[in-house]
Parts: sequence; structure tokens; C-alpha cells
Amino acid sequence: MKLAVHVKLLPTQDQHSVLKQTMEIFNDACNYISKRAFEVRIFRQTAMHHLVYYDTREAFPLLSSQFVIRAIAKVADSYQVQRRIQSRFKKHSAVIYDQRLLSFKRLILASINTVEGRQKIPIVIGSYRKLEKERIAGQADLILKKNKFFLCLVIEFPAGIPFKPKGTLGVDMGITNIAVTSDGDFFSGEQIDRVRKRRTKFKSKLQHRGSKSAKYHLKKYSGKERRFKSVMNHTISKHLVSTALKTQRAIALEDLKGFRPTVRRDQREIFGKWAFNELRKFIEYKARLAGVPVIIVDPHYTSQTCYVCGHVSKSNRKSQALFSCTSCGETLNADHNAARNIGRLGAVNHLSSISVHALNTTAPPSGTENPGL
Repeated sequence: MKLAVHVKLLPTQDQHSVLKQTMEIFNDACNYISKRAFEVRIFRQTAMHHLVYYDTREAFPLLSSQFVIRAIAKVADSYQVQRRIQSRFKKHSAVIYDQRLLSFKRLILASINTVEGRQKIPIVIGSYRKLEKERIAGQADLILKKNKFFLCLVIEFPAGIPFKPKGTLGVDMGITNIAVTSDGDFFSGEQIDRVRKRRTKFKSKLQHRGSKSAKYHLKKYSGKERRFKSVMNHTISKHLVSTALKTQRAIALEDLKGFRPTVRRDQREIFGKWAFNELRKFIEYKARLAGVPVIIVDPHYTSQTCYVCGHVSKSNRKSQALFSCTSCGETLNADHNAARNIGRLGAVNHLSSISVHALNTTAPPSGTENPGL
């Protein structure tokens, strides 16, 4: 299993300047290579290498041969997407590093190549330090974000050992409640909505003012709401996977791919910023790390079906929060009822997959007689 990890660099002021200089020269080289390749319509990496390698080394003497090779590879990759327009690279676009240009000492120190030779720079990797014995797969990207340098690494490590689940934890995802489990645990979206409203009002005031200071603060606070939501989704997904692992249960999730319900005008901004797909991805990769099985179920009618008697009707859903069955009279929170239905569907799907697997493994080979008949 591969996991992308952002690692923060802690360079000195001089090292920061050298890294920025390296990034600018590298992207200048990429633009030089791109222009030459586009003029003669050569887009394959090998042919591009023969065309521009020596000229690039001469035009950019501060770049080592391996830097030039990585620049050629970056340009060739850009033309795999489109070839009608010449690819152009911003001066602070990512620098592509491979194992010849970058190495680590126990994931606490990075030895990174620059236009002024190797620089040993401390790094911060947080909770992923436990992965220091695992192999860093492929290349790493040096990126500059808000004048801070980060390395985007891909770390390859074994996934957790799956266990045979003793039950299913159903999870219903929504707007009012970000997630509700079949156990009755609620993760409210009120805090996210408060932050969204506060940020929207704040940005509106700055945009209306339009001064230089206002533009500075808009740039400074850009992405803050997105990062807050990401932290919330990480927290929720970690709790769900931990609960499933402790109780030895699988996690059942709705298949919400392409799901776009009709919402009121005043709810459009809320739904447009609803990050349920990110939450599902976080749950899936954390579950795979822990060995927790994840079962995807069809979401249709889960909010209209009574968990107790199975009666399906739109009139069962009295409001966003209230579910009251018109058949048996069962009354409870609507999201909790949906989560219980999702958990039951997950258990049924899991048993069905086991039965199909058993039939496939025990069926006699085609063309042979069954001795039991």
C-alpha cells in the first residue's frame, strides 16, 4: 500500500534562499526544454533527452546532470496530457527529486541536492515517524506553499491484516450530521457550518473593501476553511476505524459517487462545500491500514426504510431529524435509522460475498460428473 505524506522542511535562512534559487532555475530549464520540444513536436522522453540534454546542461550550468534528467521527465509528463499548447511552468512550480537527488537519515534529516551542492535540512513528519522503516517509493516533489517548503513523499508499506468481522458498523453521512453510526454516535456539522458562515462573511468584507491589505489577508487566509474540514474528517474517520477495530466489526458505507440531490437555494453553498467524498476516502485508507474490512452499499431508500419492520415509505421521514414508521410506529432519529439500515445491508452484502466465494471454490471443474448425483 502506498501513502502520500507531506513533510515540512526546516531550513535556515540561507538554505531557504538556496532552495528557492534551485526551484527557479529548475523551472527555467523546464520552460527552455518545453519550448525546444514543442517547436520540433517531440514529446517522448527518450527523444526529448537526445534533443535537449547537452544544450540544457550548457544553458544551465548550475544544474547537475540528474536535475536536467528530471526536468526533461517533467516536461515529457506534461505533454502526455495535452500537446496542442506549449507547456509553461511557473517559477515556483514543484521540483522533482529522485533517490539520487534526495535521501533521508531516519526521517529526521533530509539530504537534498541544490544548485549549491547537498544541503542537510531537518524535517517534521509528525505521526508518520512510525513509518521510518518503510521504503520511500519513487520520486518526491519539493513544493513551496506560503513561503514554506514541503516534500511530498510516497511511502510504501504493508496494509493491515484483515480479520473476519463479527458484525458491521453502519455509517450514514450527511450535511446536518457529518456522520452517524448504527451505535448511535453523532458527529454534528454545526461547528463546520459556523466556521463556514464566519469565513464567508469575513471574505465578503475583504473582497468588498478591495484594498492592498484586504488582498493580503485574503491570500493569507485562503484554504483555512478547507484545512479545518480536513482535520475534522481525519478526526471522525480515525474514531470510526478505531471503534470498528476494537469491536472487530466491518464498516459499511453508502456508495455516494455521483450523488447530487436537489437542495434549496439557501443550502447550495453548504452542500457545495460538503466534503463527504473526502471523509469516505479517509475512512477507507485508515481502515486498510488497520485491516478493517469496508463494505460499500446502495444508499437508495436507506432513509425511508424502517429498521424494525422494513416498511418503506416517503411519509416515514417526518423531517430532517425525525423518522416515524407509519406501519409499526417506531420513532427515532432519522440519521440513526439510516445508519442501522446501512449496517444491516453491509452485513447482508458481506454474507453474500462469502457464499459466492464458497460456491466458486467448491464447485467441481466443468466437464466432470458430480459423484453426489
